[in-house]
Amino acid sequence: MKYRNNMRLVETILLVTGLFYSSVSWGQGLPESEHRDKVIMACSACHGLNKILNPSNKMSAEDWEFYVYEMVSRGAPVRKEDMADIVKYLADNFSTK
Repeated sequence: MKYRNNMRLVETILLVTGLFYSSVSWGQGLPESEHRDKVIMACSACHGLNKILNPSNKMSAEDWEFYVYEMVSRGAPVRKEDMADIVKYLADNFSTK
């Protein structure tokens, strides 16, 4: 029984570590910014960052604001105080301007 509990703990640690490092590596295509990590953690929790990086997905700043609020309403793990930073990062780096 003790062995089984230890294996579960090891499996959980490996899973969490893998998810963290894959999120970090996914963010390599994103421009550097103080808010980049917030975007990586918020967006990659549910889908790949290819939705942001895909050139055909360029949106206006207003579209990004709507999209971020929509994703949060669907359960994206974003703190209220981080929403404006995420919208600004996306609008500054990935909008049609």
